[in-house]
Formats: sequence, C-alpha cells, structure tokens
Amino acid sequence: MDKRDYYEVLGVAKNTSLDGIKKAYRTLARKYHPDVTKEEKKQAEEKFKEVSEAYEVLVDPDKRKLYDQYGHAGLTGQFSNGGFQWSDFTHASDLRDIFGDMGGFGGGLFDMLFGMGGRGRSGPQKGQSLRYDIELPLEEAAAGGTREISIPHAVSCEACKGTGAKEGKISTCPTCGGKGQTSQVQQRGYSRFVSIAPCARCGGKGQVAEARCPECAGRGQEVKTQKLSIDVPPGIDDGMRLRFSGAGDASPNGGPPGDLYVVIHVRPHELFKRDGADVWLDWPVSFSDAALGSEVEVPTIDGKALLNLPAGTQDDAVFRMKGNGLNKVNSRGKGDQFVRIKIRVPKKLTSEQKALLKKFAELEGSKKGLLDRFRGT
Repeated sequence: MDKRDYYEVLGVAKNTSLDGIKKAYRTLARKYHPDVTKEEKKQAEEKFKEVSEAYEVLVDPDKRKLYDQYGHAGLTGQFSNGGFQWSDFTHASDLRDIFGDMGGFGGGLFDMLFGMGGRGRSGPQKGQSLRYDIELPLEEAAAGGTREISIPHAVSCEACKGTGAKEGKISTCPTCGGKGQTSQVQQRGYSRFVSIAPCARCGGKGQVAEARCPECAGRGQEVKTQKLSIDVPPGIDDGMRLRFSGAGDASPNGGPPGDLYVVIHVRPHELFKRDGADVWLDWPVSFSDAALGSEVEVPTIDGKALLNLPAGTQDDAVFRMKGNGLNKVNSRGKGDQFVRIKIRVPKKLTSEQKALLKKFAELEGSKKGLLDRFRGT
C-alpha cells in the first residue's frame, strides 16, 4: 500500500514553517492518541503512528530535504528496518510535553513506545507529573490568595544520590559492557538478522549497582511530603488548572522532575450562581418596595451594595450592577452582578394590612377592569 504524502498527513502546505509543523502535529497527536481519542482504538493507533512518522521526517531538516527531493524512496536508509518503526522516533520529549500539558495523559501506550522500546541506552526521562485537586468556596476563588498544600512525591534518595547503589558505587554492566543494549544474531538461509534490545540486567543504563542502597532498596528514589505555597489568581474558575514546573516526581534516570497540576473546583454558593466572571442573584423584595420604588441593600461577592428599584418594578425584572462580579482571569476588569427581583407576597396579614389592601383594591378597580378586558368592553 502506497504511503500518503507526509504534508497531507499533517494537513500542512509544503512551505510550512517548523513551528507550523509542530503545531499541526501537536493537534493531531492529541486527537489520535489511543488513551484519549474517541475513535476506535486500533484505528487511532495506526493514525497516531502515521502522524508521528510524518512529524519525524518533516521536523528534521535533513530528512525533510531528502523527502522533498526524492519522496519516500529517499528515506529508506533513514529507518532501521527500511520502514518507520517506533524505535526510529527521536522526539519522545516532544510527546511528553504535549501530554504533560494535558495533565499526564499517555499511560501504558506511551511507556510502551518510548519507555524501553527505543534504540540504545535510555536517555534521561522527565519525572512523572502529578495532579492535586482542591476545592475553594466562591468567595476565595473570587478574592484569590495563597494556599498551602502538602504533596507526597518521589524524590532522589539522598543516601545514594539517586543511583540506587550503596554509597553511590556503580560499575559497568557486565552483560552489555556498558552499551545499555544487547544484540542477538539469527541466520535464516542467506539472510542474517540482528535483533537489538535494551539490556535486561541494567535496564538500558549501561551501569549496575555494586550493592543495593539500603535506604531506598535500590530504587534510587524515596517518597517525601513537600509543602508548597500556591498563588491562586483572583477570579479563578471551576476546572482551571495551575501548573507548577518541577514540582512532580523526580526522574528515574537523571532527567528533570515532572510537573504538578493543581485542579481547582469551586464550591456552589447558596446565594450566587456564577457565569464566567458574572454572578447572578435572586433577591426578594416586598410588594410595597417594588410598587413604590426603593433603595434596597443586596449582597455582593465582595460585601454589600445598594440597588435602586424604580417604581412599578415587576417580578423577575433583572438589574445589572456593573463591576460587582469577579475578576477576569488573565485579563483586566471585572464581571457584573445581575439581580433578578422576586416579589415577596406575605402569607399572613394583620387586620390593618388587610384593610389597607382592600382599600387599595377598591381604588385600583383591578377586578372589574380585568373582567371588562376579558369581555371586550
């Protein structure tokens, strides 16, 4: 089956810049990654591999030049087995950045493709990113401020400096001779096949511990709880994430630590309903205040404020209080507060109140007027 044009695979023009290539791949990798896609898993895996192959070629200046000149035939010598395999993908860090931004997606498939499946010795890998969820009352989300949280995460063992070896003493792996990989040669007729795999003894590192570190049992890491002060921006909304670079787990082999993602959950409020930076409030007023007009005091997210009701205010009328909403995150200004009036009808009346309302009804002539309108007179 003929391969599709790599530019077509990524949906870009032939003169697209390197940044454009990266942007296109970022979008498609998110779309087709089997751990997050809505498509059938097997098809998603094939598409994910196809866009990754196109990216491997077009993001590399030398490979792209060969491809532009000779097409797919010019890349035969660029891949280990004459055709693209996951072991040929040299941009695992790009994928880690993409799925790190999504809160640590990648899962088993990611580890299968880029954990120990690559060629040669495993390079430094970024540590695992972590997620921490906190719940805030609406008032705290509106005001922002500093919060202290405690995060248990993996750090490099102090006793062995992350080597996993007692007193940090390590030596060259005797199985692979420090190469981090082993090879197996098979002869099939006139053909000779060489199979290369990461060394099982050293895990592809090329070095082994002379004796295990007693503090971490040779893992090179230990779990500690770290206290962090996080700044919550004013007006933060439900579901927003805060990223703290380097606050995740330590790398297993000398790479940078992972990141911490703090996910915000804003608790529903008993009075206010939020709509972005705006807030809505249903507020009861008396019949007399609505009919005569009045200045009523209403709660706001910051305290209290006065609202002027014009005479003849109707039930469910909405009034806008400009600037009494929440801060707009990552931009200037504040939202508004919208007050929906609910006219309160008393359930019990004193004799004096009843007499006054009867007098009002007589003066208004409301019953007769309503009947006349129905009769058309």
